[in-house]
Amino acid sequence: IASRDLLMAEIHHRVKNNLQIVASLLNLQAGRVRSAEARTAFGAARDRVRALATLHRHLYTHSNFETIALGTFLNELCGQLFEALGEMPGDRIALEVSAPDLTLGSDEAVPLALVITEAVTNAVKYAFPDQRTGTVSVQVVQDGETLTLIVSDDGVGIEAAEDAQASEGLGTMLIQGFARQLGATLTTESSASGTELRLVMPIRGRRTAPGQTEVRAA
Repeated sequence: IASRDLLMAEIHHRVKNNLQIVASLLNLQAGRVRSAEARTAFGAARDRVRALATLHRHLYTHSNFETIALGTFLNELCGQLFEALGEMPGDRIALEVSAPDLTLGSDEAVPLALVITEAVTNAVKYAFPDQRTGTVSVQVVQDGETLTLIVSDDGVGIEAAEDAQASEGLGTMLIQGFARQLGATLTTESSASGTELRLVMPIRGRRTAPGQTEVRAA
């Protein structure tokens, strides 16, 4: 068992390192292209790869190498996304993360992490134009065998950001595809007071263990 655990930790560690190298290459390439649209596309790909690298790091630091502590992971992931977009949580845009330190298997954690990556990125990039201030909230609620993810903002809404959102068609397709992979229902509501993405999914992996606490960040 000890040798198996060591092997699993080493695999996740190497995958994480390789993904970080890919992210660095994408970042370098983005700096060499002239088209703003191409730079944006390279940056989005970089952030998706970085999200996976962060996930694998949490996998090899968890005790059984096959699950992650969701609350701790989401705090790091969301802060990482803000930084990649040139924002510091709490400066112009506040970040609120509320999630139980639920243990999820990698088959669930990977698509969920990528849904959050797309949703948070869209909110930070488009919900607060012209140096507006506001809040992006990521909330996860567990109810028995069901997990609900809510990513919301108090920005200008999708219609006001329609032109910018149109260029993010791939992001929307990815969110829908990952929701299907999770067997989840997905709804998005938007108004002049903000946008909310809500994903409701069955939990196939492990749930909060006795003694585990909810992790919050503001």
